[in-house]
Amino acid sequence: MSLEIICVSPLKRFGGGYYMSDELKRIADLLKSGATMLSETCPVCHTPLFMRDDKIFCPKCNKPVIIISGPEDERRLTASMALSNLEQTILQRLGEANAALKVEKDLGEILKVSSAISLWLTILEKIKRLK
Repeated sequence: MSLEIICVSPLKRFGGGYYMSDELKRIADLLKSGATMLSETCPVCHTPLFMRDDKIFCPKCNKPVIIISGPEDERRLTASMALSNLEQTILQRLGEANAALKVEKDLGEILKVSSAISLWLTILEKIKRLK
């Protein structure tokens, strides 16, 4: 009968020695730098979440995480995300309009593009006030 030994260490075997996974190194570095490990885990990968500078994030996914404590927080977050998405869309459109304005020769088209730019800038101002 042969006995198989299973290593349950977080260190992985490589050649004649052991090494630490990239994820474990990142977690160790976060702890060394003063980040706080939270009791909550990432909803995607179930890795413990960390907080640094009042921001919560997953070290494995390398993404920010927002903890929602109730329906009001969820409504606020949904509204904020919608405004951010709208802002990104308008900024993209402004870039496209700017490029079109640079090459356009027809005065009628220039006026249309300028009018659209003016409207988008007004909307951006409103978004910034709402945020």
